[in-house]
Amino acid sequence: MSERTSIGPEWSPDAARIAFSSTRDGNAEIYVIEADGSNLRRPTHHPSDDVSPSWSPNGLEIAFASDRTGSPQIYIMDTDGLNQRRLTFEGSYNEQPAWSPSRDFSEIAFTSRIEDRGRFDIAVINLTTNQVSQLTTGRGDNESPSWSPNGMHIVFSSNRTGSQQIFCMNRDGTEQRQLTTDGNNTTPAWGPFRSR
Repeated sequence: MSERTSIGPEWSPDAARIAFSSTRDGNAEIYVIEADGSNLRRPTHHPSDDVSPSWSPNGLEIAFASDRTGSPQIYIMDTDGLNQRRLTFEGSYNEQPAWSPSRDFSEIAFTSRIEDRGRFDIAVINLTTNQVSQLTTGRGDNESPSWSPNGMHIVFSSNRTGSQQIFCMNRDGTEQRQLTTDGNNTTPAWGPFRSR
């Protein structure tokens, strides 16, 4: 019997549903389930791997990564699996999409292998113009972007200093600064905003 693996769970904006990737039916597919564990459904049905779901701010769409064209690229779909379309065409390897929660800036950050560098960097695609902007460059790999609740900042992991550490930057890539220094730190996730 093959091992079943479920990874990358992400809450919907209204906290009523969870999207995740699972190999329960063979290859990795995207699944959505209610917060109480009911009504499991599978919006993707493709022989290639579909992983890393990320909700749109209104909860009506999901971005994900898929290697259905040969190398991982970023796709978007309605939550029921309809209207699937490819977003990224620049970079040979694009993964880990993170949809900005901002309603002012329609953007998805993702990890990208930029052709001329051969390493991973953080990029953002503007969903209005389809323009891709590379936010990081220089030494090391930069991965796993996660947005602040207001969509104005991005945290990410990078080994630019030799070990894997957490960094933060503005949404346009400016003011990059290191947050952690000890050990190896990866896969940051920015917590939700709590009003006082």
